[in-house]
Amino acid sequence: MATADVLRRCLDRWQDWQLPNPLDGPPGLGSLMAQGSGHSVYEIISTPRLIGRLRHQSTRLTDEAFSQELMAWSQAAQDGLAPDIVFVDEKEQAVICERVDSAAQPASGEALGTLCRQIHELPDVTHQLTLATDIEHYLTQLPPHLADPWRAAMQTCDTETALASLEEDTSYLCHNDLTPDNLMTHGNHLMAIDWEYAAMGSRYFDVAIACEALPSSERDIMVQQVFGDTLDNELMTTGKQIATLVTALWQSCFAVADAPRPADWVTQNLGS
Repeated sequence: MATADVLRRCLDRWQDWQLPNPLDGPPGLGSLMAQGSGHSVYEIISTPRLIGRLRHQSTRLTDEAFSQELMAWSQAAQDGLAPDIVFVDEKEQAVICERVDSAAQPASGEALGTLCRQIHELPDVTHQLTLATDIEHYLTQLPPHLADPWRAAMQTCDTETALASLEEDTSYLCHNDLTPDNLMTHGNHLMAIDWEYAAMGSRYFDVAIACEALPSSERDIMVQQVFGDTLDNELMTTGKQIATLVTALWQSCFAVADAPRPADWVTQNLGS
């Protein structure tokens, strides 16, 4: 079924939407606002401001990915860390939710660290981040002439030991994809969208993913905001290694023009 048709069916059920104040009349379907590797987002013409999001490709392995995302997203929304969910069509994997604003300027290390720490304080969910499985999945999507150099690079940097260290770390609920495109503002604080990768896992991987887009001057501020005096520098280095690997492999699969060469990834990690 076409994206617009799926969302129109959601709009037809507007009287079932969970809003503080019911709508006065049927909402309308607006224009396409954004389209990424996994989702299409449409404007919903209504008061309050809403959007419709439809998954068109899952970048996760498990069949429960959508329900797992909703579990983490709902918990975050209850604490004001994610947009409120208004309606869900689980069969079509469509969501109507509160519309929040794109950040007018890049997030500071302090603001991003605060959001990250607040997410880590949320109640546990039942699913665990599966980094080793995800990495292998990305590798199997690549042709041998690309996958083989990455496997060699991972062996050079002893990725197996790094993954084991993260798996042994204490698990917290982590977003695991706090990149600039997934950061929004609501009032005077940050919110996160796209909870597809949210799961129980190591905070060091989560923070490393979030730090990738920060200026170097802001990274230490973010790390301090999350960990304070409990920072484990060795785990932080490990988190950065695996975060840059996962990002590089994701790019190799879904954003080829942005993907680094395996040799450059090795140099980056052995030189850090």
